[in-house]
Amino acid sequence: MPTYPLLPQAQAYGYEIGILLLDEVETHVPGDTAHAGTYPFPVLFKVVPGATAARITTGDPTAAANVVAAARELARMGVKGISSNCGFMLHYQHAVAAAVDVPVMLSSLLQVPLACQVAGPDGRLGILTAFTKRLKPEVLALAGLPKDAKYAVTSIEDSPEFKGLAEQDLDTDRFGERLLDAAQEMVQRHSDIRAVLLECALFPPYAALIQEALRLPVFDFVSLISNLHAVTHRRAPPV
Repeated sequence: MPTYPLLPQAQAYGYEIGILLLDEVETHVPGDTAHAGTYPFPVLFKVVPGATAARITTGDPTAAANVVAAARELARMGVKGISSNCGFMLHYQHAVAAAVDVPVMLSSLLQVPLACQVAGPDGRLGILTAFTKRLKPEVLALAGLPKDAKYAVTSIEDSPEFKGLAEQDLDTDRFGERLLDAAQEMVQRHSDIRAVLLECALFPPYAALIQEALRLPVFDFVSLISNLHAVTHRRAPPV
């Protein structure tokens, strides 16, 4: 039988995946990375103090210490893998991976190399992000974007629905329509798009809508975290 650590206080244990959360007030709907009902396995969430979207999406180096400390706490609580709810947490991937002894996949953007392979040598990857100007080439390089890969980036950051995320209830139908419109316009501009990646952790609830309309493979945070769980919790085949 394995040995489990004595916990320092009365608390639960045995969550399979840990997820670092931004320090933001937002609506989290089913399918969202920060909604517990999204996952068919137990997930432990940890808000990173001071990790606002403004700091994390710009890669503020002063946020790294709190991100690492929160990840260490998740690892201490027994999770077997750690992710997050912001694609721009990619800035802290190496720091967190070096600080804990469990697999770390902090960003949906880590799937960029795979999505480019799926798009094929003549295809283009379409990326829906929270902030187009912050998704710089050097950020995509951190994700492993192949040097010869073609890609396009779009967003709904200027829409009232996105701008009001921290101030009003979320109209999921309208939000999904905004995302779908942006995705369709991107494909109309770039007819060679063969795969789509949703950077933002608020976008996965609408992945099926986009996939059905575009008839293209869609990568997002849920596909990332599902893969993280699969590679850390394999089950032996039935005899």
